[in-house]
Amino acid sequence: MAKFFIKYNPFTVESFMTINNQEVTAMSKLYNYRNERFQLWLENLLPILVDECNDDELDITFHGTLLDYDDLLEQIHEYSMKNPSIKVSVEHIESQASTARFKELSELFEYMQSECPFEDLRDEQIKENFYKALSSEFEVSVIATMSSGKSTLINAMLRSELMPAKNEACTATIARIKDVDGQSSFSAICRNAHNAVVCQYEEVDLETMQQLNNNPEVSYIDIEGDIPFITSKSVELVLLDTPGPNNSRSEEHREHTYRIIKEKAMPMVLYVLNATQLATNDDNALLKSVAKAMRVGGKQSKDRFIFAVNKIDTFDTESESLSGALQNVKDYLGKHGIENPNIYPISAEMAKVIRLNQNGASMTTKQRVMMNSYHLFNEIEQMHLSAYAPLTQKNKDLLDEIIQTAKSNEDPYAEALVHTGLPAVEIAINEYLDKYAITAKVKTAVDTFRKKVEEKKLYSHLMDELKENNQAREELNERLKKVEKQLNDGKLASVFRDKIRKLDMVSEANNQVGTIRAKITNTMKITGSFNHKMTIMEAEQFMNKLVRDIEYLQSDVKTDLEKLVDEIIVDNATQLIKEYEHYIQSLIEDEAIHTGRFQTDQSITYLAGTVPDAKELIKKYEFSEEIKTGEKEVDNPKKKGFFGKLKFWQPGKITRNVYESRDFVDQEILYTEFVRPITGDFNEILEEAKVKTQEEAEKFKNFFLKELDKLDMTLKKKVLELQELSGNQQLLEQKISENHYKKVWLDDFSDKLNQILDV
Repeated sequence: MAKFFIKYNPFTVESFMTINNQEVTAMSKLYNYRNERFQLWLENLLPILVDECNDDELDITFHGTLLDYDDLLEQIHEYSMKNPSIKVSVEHIESQASTARFKELSELFEYMQSECPFEDLRDEQIKENFYKALSSEFEVSVIATMSSGKSTLINAMLRSELMPAKNEACTATIARIKDVDGQSSFSAICRNAHNAVVCQYEEVDLETMQQLNNNPEVSYIDIEGDIPFITSKSVELVLLDTPGPNNSRSEEHREHTYRIIKEKAMPMVLYVLNATQLATNDDNALLKSVAKAMRVGGKQSKDRFIFAVNKIDTFDTESESLSGALQNVKDYLGKHGIENPNIYPISAEMAKVIRLNQNGASMTTKQRVMMNSYHLFNEIEQMHLSAYAPLTQKNKDLLDEIIQTAKSNEDPYAEALVHTGLPAVEIAINEYLDKYAITAKVKTAVDTFRKKVEEKKLYSHLMDELKENNQAREELNERLKKVEKQLNDGKLASVFRDKIRKLDMVSEANNQVGTIRAKITNTMKITGSFNHKMTIMEAEQFMNKLVRDIEYLQSDVKTDLEKLVDEIIVDNATQLIKEYEHYIQSLIEDEAIHTGRFQTDQSITYLAGTVPDAKELIKKYEFSEEIKTGEKEVDNPKKKGFFGKLKFWQPGKITRNVYESRDFVDQEILYTEFVRPITGDFNEILEEAKVKTQEEAEKFKNFFLKELDKLDMTLKKKVLELQELSGNQQLLEQKISENHYKKVWLDDFSDKLNQILDV
């Protein structure tokens, strides 16, 4: 039996792993996952263990949070079902982490700002970045096509009639509803398509929202108020209510929906489906993008999408099976490439009227009639919708407790509310926040200062080692003299710069452009069982579908290209920094300057502290571009790079009536007049995109080459400082003595930080 131990910390995104009591080495495939989020590689864990251990019995010990352990159990169950010959046992060492982590982290940071003996750790930029990270918002985007009951679902969550639901085809604004605990009403600020404030209200209600929704000047509404179901006080949640892609007032709204689905930060998406009307053309285009997003990024990519199947209660429970209806939904999503979706059957309308009744709110006659049938959810087992929700056992037990409490209190309304299925959706959202959003927020906040703290601690330990080890001190001094000579000589730096200039940074981008081109080709193929000639009605139907398909395709392609440019920058930054770290390592470890047995790891790591991470480098680049252009305000904050300049296809381009005064329309004419030119336009855009990505890559490369001068100056400064200290024992001891208080403070601060972050 092979024994595997893992301690995973989601707040630092670090894994410590052993196989048969030996820490995993670079020879193991698991080694590269040490600093990756657990859910990103969890699906690979068991196959790797079986392969590397060459054993059909695995004994796993997991040390970490209960949420991450639940994911491991789920993965073990799925793997065991497919591989019954492999026996897996598992033990959980539960995290004893602090329950007040945010509060403790904020207090420790304030302590650092007031008491820290290192001036650069009290930098205003660090302070700004830290509080920005802690106050960052987390979006849950609610997406649906027409008549799915999206607005009803949001109102049920808000326990208030706020969002217009009478005619969802008219929903034409993007509403952001930010959770502000304790606020008794909802306030709103309205902005136009150019992001300028149009109007604002201290208090808004359903009537006001209907007026704003119908106002062509209003494109975005920022709402603030209490979202009751959010249990976490550490996350500023925003419910994003977007118009369905089939009822967007502008292409920007449609593109916004695609951006959300493709967003690398993986915001949560609540996709509302109409159980009575599953197959729609509008869903088809969007679900393909959802399927692609779910295939990238491991388990988190799957967890972030919740499919709420609304109006499931309209089925006749005596003649129709709810399980069968949900299987139809699973099959429907499966046809679009979505495997193992998180499907939650709900009755948003019943949940809403129960909550309105509980709050003593006024209701319409129709809502009162609806309310009178609440008891069916308690009496008919098939109407217990939460029982079908794919919740963890812990959360299923939580719902059972709520039901038992409702029964004990003789509160049939509270019991029926659970059976509407909506509370299960709310629990799933809260779980995602706890598992991903909160941990990511803590890590981002800590990363604003942790690297500097670790660099200073490493410097302190390096000084202590040099003081206690004369041979090490002398060897390092000899090495640093030669490093200084090489830095001043500049030959190695020149070779490194030439290597950077020759790096191919767009090959992967070109491959992705090829994939986008294939998507265009497939979409633009004429589909359907048309004869060579079509009737006028067939031609009109064909053209209407073609227009709609091209509109979706345009938004899909445009957001693909935007994402491509972003990824070019991130990939380039990561690659360039890796190259620079290798450059520093080559300076220290070069055979020409190897002088003894002294371990160089600490000196390399200390000197490499000069190097910014990819995020820092990108932020510097973006700031330099902003200064360069002098832009203070942009018309559309969501449009990026050169895409605002590209002339994408517009519907008017294919509205010429070529079938006027004809009984039949030749299909070849439609292809020649419309499809071929539009395909040509798309191909032209892709060629321009390839040119622009190459330009963007070169621009970023040139930016990095300029940054190298600054990095080299910092590196030289560190080398000279270490050289001076390692060459003068008296000066070294004096420096250590002067910094004794700083070292004590630093060690104490690091211990406190580790206690907060530890699991």
